Amino acid sequence: MRSLRTEAKDHIKQLRAITLATWTKRSASMLWLGIREWCGDSAYERYLQAQKTEPEKSCLLTPAEFYVERMNRRYSRPNRCC
Repeated sequence: MRSLRTEAKDHIKQLRAITLATWTKRSASMLWLGIREWCGDSAYERYLQAQKTEPEKSCLLTPAEFYVERMNRRYSRPNRCC
């Protein structure tokens, strides 16, 4: 029969492992969200959220239409490079 102290130590080790796994998962998720924001991959989701708050604007764009509109906005301005 195991002592109460040994069982308590095992329980603490299990809790630490669960906490570490939870922290790692949460950190990886936040990193992934940051990368998506940085590269612009989440722009369509943000567009949909903004449209929900202001529904009086025009109809929603499809993801393909949104992408084309975004590229037009990005490259229609004068570029003074080279």
